[in-house]
Amino acid sequence: MMTRRKSLHTMAGAALAWSVSPTMAAKLRVPTKPLCFGLIADVHIGFIEGAEQRLASFLAAMKQVNPDALVQLGDFAYPNAKHQASADTLNAAHEKVIHVIGNHDLDHGLKRQDAVKAWGMPGRYYAMEVQGVKVIVLDGNDRGSPTYSSHGGYHCYIGPDQQKWLEHELKVADVPVVVFSHQALAGHGSIDNAEDLQTILSEHQEKVLLAVNGHSHLDAHLEIRGVHYVHLNSASYYWVGGKRRLLTYRDPLFATLTIDFSKMAVKIEGRESRWLDDSPEEIGYFKDKKRAGMKNLVQPKISSRSW
Repeated sequence: MMTRRKSLHTMAGAALAWSVSPTMAAKLRVPTKPLCFGLIADVHIGFIEGAEQRLASFLAAMKQVNPDALVQLGDFAYPNAKHQASADTLNAAHEKVIHVIGNHDLDHGLKRQDAVKAWGMPGRYYAMEVQGVKVIVLDGNDRGSPTYSSHGGYHCYIGPDQQKWLEHELKVADVPVVVFSHQALAGHGSIDNAEDLQTILSEHQEKVLLAVNGHSHLDAHLEIRGVHYVHLNSASYYWVGGKRRLLTYRDPLFATLTIDFSKMAVKIEGRESRWLDDSPEEIGYFKDKKRAGMKNLVQPKISSRSW
């Protein structure tokens, strides 16, 4: 069961509720009933031991909450025959399941179309309406980044075609919008062209309730030019590299996102856990100057927040 906690991370502007000008209010069809999403990210089934049990814990908790939709924010499970049962289990748990493709879902030579087929997605990026809210799902695995050669590794980019599609979907939206992606659109570990996406979303800030991502395995919330961005922590672990590779959370992490339109309020109810073995501090992870400022973000929790 979700427990209500006060926000554990505050920021300038975070206390402000989503606001709409009279002009935009006349154009938008705003729902009258609250909307609730069940959120989970970076379960990593097929990579980390016990990931299937973490998914089961999430589904058991969501059965009690009864949200309007379930959302997995990528790096869920390899979309192949060996892990099809996990996708089927998630899809059978709710009549409306929203899938996002992560970078590790494309390991072992798998393609985005494999995920679309295995998980029953409308497309690698798509829009759909849930209880009077437009949900926009983005694919941050596009090729073609002008800066890719400088860092290599996984592709982390939203290309021109997808940007044009996003601009159109936001322009024609006549209801509030929530954006889901795997890779972050702002903050640590964001896509190569994050500023371009931030500009697009900010141009439609009166429609955009928030953007939520996985990928970073961080517990973070920031606001840029009128748009709130939330990094949803991994259900399973934080990657530290080296010989240790990863530090596992004792309990699975997930959250609910509730939007109360009568109060123009957004609320995330998260969960807290502990490190299963050593903490990042105990292995000296933050001694590196580049990591020192991330200490408050690398935590075995998803903070509860509201604005």
